[in-house]
Amino acid sequence: METLLKLVVKSFTRLGYRWGLLRNAGRRTGCSHSLRECDQSNEHFTRMFALRKTLEIATQVPNGYLYSTLVARSWINHAKVALIVTNCWSAFIIHQMLLKSDPDGRQVAPPLTKSRTSIRLLAVTVDAALATATAIILPTAIFMPYALQFDVKNLSFPYTMLYGDTAFPNLVLENRAFFFMSWANSTMKFVPHLSVFMCLEAIAAMLHSSDLPDTTTTTKRSLPEPRVVRSSIRRSIIALASYRAFLRASGRVQNSARILFRVHRVTIPMLLLITGGIVLGLHLSSQYGAVTGDVAKMESLCMQRMHPWLASNFSCAVVRYNCYKEGVTSPSVEVLGWLEREAVRKIIFMHCSAFTMPPIIREFSSLMGVELWNATLVDWAEEAAVSAELHPMMLFALFIYVNMTGIPPGILQTPLPIQLTDLEFSHTNLTTIPESVVEPWNGMEIMFIEHSQINPFPSVLMQLPVLSDISLIDNEIETIPDDVFLNGASSYFYSVALSKNPLRKLPQGQNLNFDISYLGLEFTLLTEVPDWITTNVWDAVSLGGSPLCQMKRNVELADNVLCGEDENAWDPLGGERYPIKLVEPFRSLDA
Repeated sequence: METLLKLVVKSFTRLGYRWGLLRNAGRRTGCSHSLRECDQSNEHFTRMFALRKTLEIATQVPNGYLYSTLVARSWINHAKVALIVTNCWSAFIIHQMLLKSDPDGRQVAPPLTKSRTSIRLLAVTVDAALATATAIILPTAIFMPYALQFDVKNLSFPYTMLYGDTAFPNLVLENRAFFFMSWANSTMKFVPHLSVFMCLEAIAAMLHSSDLPDTTTTTKRSLPEPRVVRSSIRRSIIALASYRAFLRASGRVQNSARILFRVHRVTIPMLLLITGGIVLGLHLSSQYGAVTGDVAKMESLCMQRMHPWLASNFSCAVVRYNCYKEGVTSPSVEVLGWLEREAVRKIIFMHCSAFTMPPIIREFSSLMGVELWNATLVDWAEEAAVSAELHPMMLFALFIYVNMTGIPPGILQTPLPIQLTDLEFSHTNLTTIPESVVEPWNGMEIMFIEHSQINPFPSVLMQLPVLSDISLIDNEIETIPDDVFLNGASSYFYSVALSKNPLRKLPQGQNLNFDISYLGLEFTLLTEVPDWITTNVWDAVSLGGSPLCQMKRNVELADNVLCGEDENAWDPLGGERYPIKLVEPFRSLDA
C-alpha cells in the first residue's frame, strides 16, 4: 500500500511539472541564465495557469447545475455558486496581473523578479483556497449532518429521516451530490482535489526555492569567438534554400502563434469573465425569478421548493395534495401540470374518497416515491402505471389507510423501475396477494403488509428472489405451510415479522440454507416453537405476549428467545415496521 501511495504521489508530481505549477520552481526565481529564459518561464506559467483554470471551471459549472437540481438548502447553492463565480473572476484578475508582469521582455528582469514571484504565489494560494472549499469544505457540510445521525450499531438511519416527507428525499439527493454517480461526475469531483494537491506542491516548491543561493549575479567567462570559416558556394546554395524554406515555415508558425496569442491573452480571459457572469445570472434567476401562475396555490401544495437552473416551471421536490382541503374526491388529470417535471421526487395524495391516479405521473422522470394516505383507491390503471423506462429513480410506494380490494395494475406492469424495492401497505383491507405479482415484483427487497386482513399466509411472497425484509403484522394468518421456508427463493431474511396474528403453529420443515436475523412473533397463539429457531435465527426470536412466554416457567426456551418484561424488550425492531405514530401528525385533514 505504501509503495502504491508513493507511486501515485510521484505520478501527480510529474503531472505538476507538465501543468506548469512546479516548472522552474526548484531553483531561484531570479532567472539564473538570461532575461529571455525568464520571460519564457513566466509566459509558460501564465499559459498553464489559464489552461488549468479553464479545466477547473469547465468541470465545476456542470457540477454547480447538478447542485441546483439535487440540493434544496439554499445556502449550499449560494456557497457553490459563490465559489464558481469567485474562481472565474479571480482567475481573470490574476491572469491579467501575470500578463502585465510579462511585457514581452521590454523591461529589465531583476525589477520584475519579485513581482512575478509574488503574483505566482498569489495565483497558487488563491487557487488552493478555492479548490479546498470546493473539494472538501462544502461537501463536508453536506455529508456530516447525515453521518452524525447514522446508527452504526443497526446500520441504519432513524425513522424520522427514513420516513420524513422531506428528510428522506434530501438524504438521497444530497448524498448523490456528495458521492460519485458516474465517471463524468467523478471527474467533476476529482479535479478540485487534484488542484489542491498541485497547488500545495507548488507552494512548497516556491518556499523551498527561497532558501537556495541566488545565482543571478554569477558571471560566466567569455568564451573565445570561433573562427569564421568561409563557406563554399555549394553550402551557400544549400543555406539559401534552407533559409527560403524557413521563411515559408516561419510564416505558418507566426500565424499559429498569432492565433495562440489571441486565445491566451483575449479569448480565455473573456471566457472566464463571461462564464462567471452567466453562472451568477442563472443562479439569481432560479432563486428569485418570477414564476407564472398562482404562486400561492403552488406553494401551499409544495413541501420542498427547489431552484434548478433553466427551469421553466415551478420546481417542487415534494408535493402533498390534500383532496379534502381542495374540495375534490380525486385529483384532476391536469392538477399537477404546473410542476417542473424533472424536479418532482415524491408525491403524497391524501384524504381522497374516490382516488384515481392521474396519468401525468408518467411524466415525472425523477420520481422517487408515491404515497396514498386515507384514500379509497378506485383506479390506478395501466395508463398511469410506473415503469422502468419512465421512472428509473423510483424507490418506494406506500399505501396507508387505503381502501383497496386488490393490488392495482399501476404497480404490476413489467418491467417495474429497477430501483423500486420497497412496497408498504398498512391499514388496508387486502385479503390475498395474487400469483401474478411474482414477475413484476422480482426486485422487491422490503414488503410490509400490516394491519390488514391477509389470510392465508401469502406463500407467493416467498418466491421473490431478493426479498429480505417482510412484515405481516396484525393480519388474520393462522397457519403457515410446512414447505414455505424449504422452497423459498430467498435464502436470507433480515427480518420476518408475524406478530399480532392468530398464529398457532410454525412450519416444522428445516432448511439449512435459510437464515433469519430477527423473527417477530409477539402476541401470537404459539405454545411451542420448532427446533430450527435455534439454528436458523441468528439474533433474536421475539415472543412477548404469546402463551409460550406466559408459560415460560414450565418450558425451557432457547437463548435467543425474548419474552421481556415490557413491550420494549420484546421486539428489537419495534411493534410495527411502518411508523404510523410518527407520520400521522403530518397527515391531518387540514395539512
